Amino acid sequence: MSLQQQLSVLLLCCLYGSVFSVAKLALYQAPPLFITGTRMLLAGFMLLAYQYYKHPKSVVLHKAHLWPIFIVGFSGVYLTNALEFWGLQFMEAGKACFIYSFSPIATAILSYFFFSEKITFKKWVGLGIGILGFIPIFLAQESMEDQSGRFGFFSFAEIAILLAAIATSVGWIAMRTMIKKHSFSAILGNSYTMLIGGAIALGHSFISENWDPTPVVSWWPFIGYFIALTIISNLIAYNLHAHLLKTFTASYLSFAGLTQPSFAAAFGWIFLGEVMPIEFWMSLFAVIVGIYLYYQEELRQGILVKAPKSPHKK
Repeated sequence: MSLQQQLSVLLLCCLYGSVFSVAKLALYQAPPLFITGTRMLLAGFMLLAYQYYKHPKSVVLHKAHLWPIFIVGFSGVYLTNALEFWGLQFMEAGKACFIYSFSPIATAILSYFFFSEKITFKKWVGLGIGILGFIPIFLAQESMEDQSGRFGFFSFAEIAILLAAIATSVGWIAMRTMIKKHSFSAILGNSYTMLIGGAIALGHSFISENWDPTPVVSWWPFIGYFIALTIISNLIAYNLHAHLLKTFTASYLSFAGLTQPSFAAAFGWIFLGEVMPIEFWMSLFAVIVGIYLYYQEELRQGILVKAPKSPHKK
């Protein structure tokens, strides 16, 4: 793995970590579904226009493409962002990002059940430690989370972001399959899935959120955060993520994503004045240990980083 590749992965994690603070600032000005729908539609149209300008014939969809694109759009775009943004309203950016980092564990478990990927004993130990590592952060309850409602031990906000982590795992697994099987470019795949997910989210917003005449509290602050969120998340991070899937497996990028909560906590402290409790760092350390064990086993098996193609192969 080259230094450039490592820095690209680290940049991706930094960008994703920053999204939680920018999103929380945007949520002070507009509700979650409206933010999700509008930014996804804007970014989707921009990416599709770029793809059409570069390769006009490539934007035509075939019947075989429709179902995979819908799955990614619904799960990886609409469900992921709607649930994540809704839960983010009730907790710190760092905690939301950390719960969202459950995705590598979800990816491993989903791959085991749906793709029959073998999980060795050492991998199960790593997953077990990783799952138990989330206990301290769930014990650190904040009064603000109670506003979202509770289901037993968990707040609804925690459940929403946990479900978002699972949904994004489904979405990125499906995206990787779509890019490989249907020879989709990363930009084209993202453009159509964002348009589908954005349309669903905006329709849901129109039904469930207060449009009087729009759900935006103050337009100028919202526009600034909206533009920043769209550029960072939709135009840079999404496409960098999809591009890196050509070099790394979805599992590896998910594991690298464990650095995201640290970035989110730092940005939350700088821009929102949030200070994460000791339970946050305890959980983060435990999960990193657990996933590191899993990672080491994957590395031993040689399945985390894809081998480059020989220049003589077509």
